[in-house]
Amino acid sequence: MFRTNEVESAVVVGAGTAGLIAAFELQQVGILPRIFERATRVGDQWRARHPQLTLNTHRDLSHLPNLRYPAGTQAFPKRDAVVEHLQEFVAQQSMAIEFGVEVDRISLVNGNYHLSTNKGAVAARNLVIATGRDRKPTIPAWAGLERFRGKVIHAAEFGSLHDYDGKSVLVVGAGNSGFDILNHLAARKTSTLWLSSRHAPALVPKRLFGVTVHRLSPLLERLPTRLADVALAATSYVAFGDLKRFGMGKPAGGGATRLREGTALASDDGAVRAIKAGTIKVMPEVQSFDEDQVHFRDGQACSPDIVIAATGYAADLEGIVGNLDLLDKQGRTLINGSQQLPHLPGLYFIGMRASIIGDIGSAKIQGRAIARSVRSAQQH
Repeated sequence: MFRTNEVESAVVVGAGTAGLIAAFELQQVGILPRIFERATRVGDQWRARHPQLTLNTHRDLSHLPNLRYPAGTQAFPKRDAVVEHLQEFVAQQSMAIEFGVEVDRISLVNGNYHLSTNKGAVAARNLVIATGRDRKPTIPAWAGLERFRGKVIHAAEFGSLHDYDGKSVLVVGAGNSGFDILNHLAARKTSTLWLSSRHAPALVPKRLFGVTVHRLSPLLERLPTRLADVALAATSYVAFGDLKRFGMGKPAGGGATRLREGTALASDDGAVRAIKAGTIKVMPEVQSFDEDQVHFRDGQACSPDIVIAATGYAADLEGIVGNLDLLDKQGRTLINGSQQLPHLPGLYFIGMRASIIGDIGSAKIQGRAIARSVRSAQQH
């Protein structure tokens, strides 16, 4: 039952990793938030992804508060291990998540946040939005796409590896999602595998000289952005050499700089070896489609059975908070973590920026800061 005549102390919208962390940290300072989740169970966003998916961050830096991954969990936990981890955390903390609640609109009325939902209206003094950066998969409106007779999917729909055996596959996008897919497909028996990339990615190996690179990320996080850019570029060069001669082109910017702009690092686990061996053929940016072919900027073309658009996601927040003057021209939030806007006190976002230490490690820092901010505001 929704208590429409009361003002909640705090509401958390979204029960993914960031939302669960925010709720946990609020509980630690004595604030019991209501937690709304549009899915019907915890971990649904993970369950919807392909079964081969793993975290790109090490388990020791990616566990939820007060709960380690079980002994024997691989260094980069797989999808099902992450789902089990989320379930165990919710049970351990006895979190009363309200599932099936879709927030349609948020407005500020007399100093309180009013949430319009499919289950009724709710008012809250403090609001944490944890709906994620990747709420909505996006595919560019390529010229002629509607005429193409092959299959076109977003990376979010990648599915089973067996679906690609014997097929010619074009992966468009060399970012985090694109390389995740290439790492898997490089080991399969596709008939042909292409990668179309507008820019070379900020690319790091999962392991270098036997060391898991992500375990060093807390050190990189402390460096000034320019020094972190240099360190990441040096790591990439030591691991891969000069990839320009294999058609990868020049990165659009330093890895740490691009992270702060919202672009996650790409992680290699076999794709670069396949690129160097010619198993993955690197192509320029996609220009257009016709019935049977994909055409590239340099005049080349290919005829894939399947096109996988690893072309990113949108936070898709315009409908929910577009009236609050807190989004930039790309629809990204102007604030993240404990940051607040003067005209929107008590409104927080968590997990809306990529981070060197990874989304979960970053969310733990942000969650603690948000909880302290909410408690401090209540004490005054």
